[in-house]
Amino acid sequence: MLEPFSKTWMRYFHLEDAPCGHTGDSNNTSLELLHKNGILVQGRFSYKDCRTRIPILKQIADGYEAIYPYLSAFPKEKEARMMKVNKEILAHLGISITKHKILYLNKDYVRQDDLDLNQLFLVSDCLFNRRNNLHLSIDACMEKETFDLDSWIEQTEALLQNLPNHKPERNKRCTQGRRCPFYESCFDDSTLPDDSIAFLTTSSKKLQALESGIEHVSQLDPKLLEGFRLQYAQYMASKNGLFIDHVAIKTWLEKLQEPISYLDFEWDTFAIPPYKNMKPFDVLCFQYSLHVEDEDQNLTHLDFFDYGDCREAFIQSLIASVPKTGSILVYNMEGAEKLRLIQLGEQFPQYADDLAQIYDRMIDLSKPFECGLYYDNRMHGHYSLKNILPIFTDSVSYNQLSIKDGLNAVYAYRNFEKADEQKRSIIRQNIRTYCQMDTYAEYVVYHGLLKAVKEG
Repeated sequence: MLEPFSKTWMRYFHLEDAPCGHTGDSNNTSLELLHKNGILVQGRFSYKDCRTRIPILKQIADGYEAIYPYLSAFPKEKEARMMKVNKEILAHLGISITKHKILYLNKDYVRQDDLDLNQLFLVSDCLFNRRNNLHLSIDACMEKETFDLDSWIEQTEALLQNLPNHKPERNKRCTQGRRCPFYESCFDDSTLPDDSIAFLTTSSKKLQALESGIEHVSQLDPKLLEGFRLQYAQYMASKNGLFIDHVAIKTWLEKLQEPISYLDFEWDTFAIPPYKNMKPFDVLCFQYSLHVEDEDQNLTHLDFFDYGDCREAFIQSLIASVPKTGSILVYNMEGAEKLRLIQLGEQFPQYADDLAQIYDRMIDLSKPFECGLYYDNRMHGHYSLKNILPIFTDSVSYNQLSIKDGLNAVYAYRNFEKADEQKRSIIRQNIRTYCQMDTYAEYVVYHGLLKAVKEG
């Protein structure tokens, strides 16, 4: 994003000169600005120490209209609860919100040379359901929300007062969807055995089993396994320390053709498309790492790094570097590298066939682990590349790097353009080294699988 989202939607609504609230503003300050100007951006309000911020509040004939901009293409119906809380807080201050709207991104917008805000943004008085369809009006969604705000505030205050004595309890919400960002503050999984029942993947029974005193996966009644291959692999590994389906892995390995290429990309996601032919939430690949292993097991490395609109340079370099034959190993490719190349082919159709020739030869190195063909208890139920590398080698580690994960790589990239030349050199090298580690890790894991089959 080339400017803060708030600046973009303020330009859309022509609110650049509108009064704006600030962190810590009192009710009196916010109300004075609102009454004086009839409009307030980022207004701060509170009721019984429950503070909130409303992006846009403007006076209309029968009260006030609240507008909520979302950096999303599908603001969901659950947002109505927050809006109703805001409405009640404002009602206690004598402000009647009688109308609600949302601003959201048009997922079908394709940027041309200039950013067209009138095409980028859409405005509605409805919210999206689970199927990403505009369905009920905001007011109808709010009517379905029933709560006692005073009771909520009292319960929250009591919880905060008792927080030092509160003992965290594991429940499904801790890891449902994405793991809670505070999970590690509540639970120290490093104290658990490698085959702890807490690590059993996609299990609806593990919390109940944990509470009943079951510590190891192998202690669970096999009838309680839900039938997933990875669960079975975990169960067998808990009994033996390691599970390898030698026949299945051998069959998978036989699909590969030399030379073997190991490929990985780094990219950033832009909610607001910064360059021509990009849509909302398109990504821009700024780095690739490529290790190529020939028939004699000689390993060579090539890579690319750039900033700005480097899409075409990225494509040209990749096409020139990737061998025209052989398999291309990629870790978790379907929603990542393969999808990136499909999108680049849509943005630059003149390269679509060459890019297809690359992604058609991709093979997902994560599949033997995702499907439970290989499981080591040290994986703790996870099969990310960083998680399985230590199983196959202790000679290299991501912990040795200045950049240790993809999020840090993106953060470094975002600071590249505004850095001076000395810092740019450091950032460039750190990102290249990190991405190179990813493809070298793929090489290590692949040869680890070859060794496992040979020894089996």
